[in-house]
Amino acid sequence: MNTAFPAAGHRYLVDFGAFRVELFFTSASSLTYTDILSDGERGQSETVDIRVIPIGDLLFLVTWQEADKTTVVHVEDFKNSTIITNITNPDLSFNQFNGTFTESAGSAFAQNVVLTYSKDILPLFRNTDIQCMTRRGVPLSDSSWMCNPDHAKKVYAKLSSGEMPPDAPWPPQQIELFNQWIAEGCQA
Repeated sequence: MNTAFPAAGHRYLVDFGAFRVELFFTSASSLTYTDILSDGERGQSETVDIRVIPIGDLLFLVTWQEADKTTVVHVEDFKNSTIITNITNPDLSFNQFNGTFTESAGSAFAQNVVLTYSKDILPLFRNTDIQCMTRRGVPLSDSSWMCNPDHAKKVYAKLSSGEMPPDAPWPPQQIELFNQWIAEGCQA
């Protein structure tokens, strides 16, 4: 039975019928999800801590709580590329959706995606990171400052050395994503 979580470091486009999202598992304990709008553009994004529990061969229970207190429980089946999501909203209403997913690395979707600071990079920083680094003269929440390639490269150097964030280094996948954003031209 294969219980190793295969999603870490990968992006998936998930189609629930009623809505689509991109799931980027930056590690086995962190996920950035991004709403995909009806026109294919990227919408709001949030990075959350996740818990992953193997429940079968390439079958996982993945849970998290969002900033607004929405609780999400996924059953992710990597053999059949399906997800069942159970969402408890802050008002305690409940929704369940069944969906399918494809890894977006080779898809037309991924080829058209340009990383942006506001949608892809800023959500990787926690509020405590932003507050701490702003006090140190690194205004992470200021996209015009961050999109200056010289500033972005200085932040990258601090991230890749483990000096930033102050409490623990980023996982390699997040550092690679930051570097990819720089390589693509530091889009806002």
